[in-house]
Amino acid sequence: MNKIFVEARNKTTPEYYFLKALIDLHFPTKDIEFICIGGIGNLFNETNINQMCQAQEVGDQVLILIDADTVAKGYGFVKRRADMDNEMQARNISFPYFIYPNNQDDGDVETLMEAIARRDLHPVFFDCFEDYERCVSGVKDEHGQPLYNTPNLKGKLHTYMNAQKLSNKLRERLGSGDWLFSNTDYWNLNAVTLQPLRDFLSTNLK
Repeated sequence: MNKIFVEARNKTTPEYYFLKALIDLHFPTKDIEFICIGGIGNLFNETNINQMCQAQEVGDQVLILIDADTVAKGYGFVKRRADMDNEMQARNISFPYFIYPNNQDDGDVETLMEAIARRDLHPVFFDCFEDYERCVSGVKDEHGQPLYNTPNLKGKLHTYMNAQKLSNKLRERLGSGDWLFSNTDYWNLNAVTLQPLRDFLSTNLK
């Protein structure tokens, strides 16, 4: 059994469905259980530490997947990695971990999702949406501050999927976080940008 700890709050999130689709495609024989921790701040709480240690004691593999975030948010890859190493050393524990998007750059799981979106099949959507972002972000108030909020990356990708011509049955799945990651009309789970994550899983899944 492989127990993968992720930042998602529950299994009705795009991160869960993204990982499930990726593993189902590339590692279909692996036995996986996802543990949703509800944010990086909960990773090293007593409950999760106990789960990790108990899993390890019975021979299960424990993996951790977390966002690097950005320097602007107070983190970034370098700080996130240092914090992870320090936290594990302080608790005398050790588990393989992967920092989105690629174990070396700043970003998050949505950065990875954007990189596998099928821009080649939907260039008009991305060109128009990014024009909109530039236009709206350029509007300032009397204090020189942005007048409008622009969508974050998760909002952009949600809009990408909502813009698609989908059947009612497929559209219902979007509301539960299932962005149809296994559908090659919208996503490419064989993209080269996923190679670092695929390599990590290949090395560490039992």
